[in-house]
Amino acid sequence: MSDLKHDVIAERWAVLIKERMESGMTVREWCHDRNIKESRYYYWLRILRRKAVENTGQPPQASPFVEISADICQEQLPAPAAAVIRKGNITIEVTESASAGFIQKVMEALADAW
Repeated sequence: MSDLKHDVIAERWAVLIKERMESGMTVREWCHDRNIKESRYYYWLRILRRKAVENTGQPPQASPFVEISADICQEQLPAPAAAVIRKGNITIEVTESASAGFIQKVMEALADAW
């Protein structure tokens, strides 16, 4: 494909990709509605992203690596529920650390809902 033809097609895809992003639709929905293969959409998205990086004049940079301590990596498990309130398909679990004010607000909201 000639460079000119490629550039014209790339400009058209840039418009289409912008349109898809502004539509609020998923790629799958948008492509299906327009009878466009998702693989074609992602191909041109990749091409245009590479072109944008090349135009910056700077080499692509890797994401920065941040070291964190092992204690932060430990999964924080939620405290076990001290009380469970169920009504229909609603379940509310309250831990012992919940403040009285918070529990009061929850109870008031429940009273209004039921």
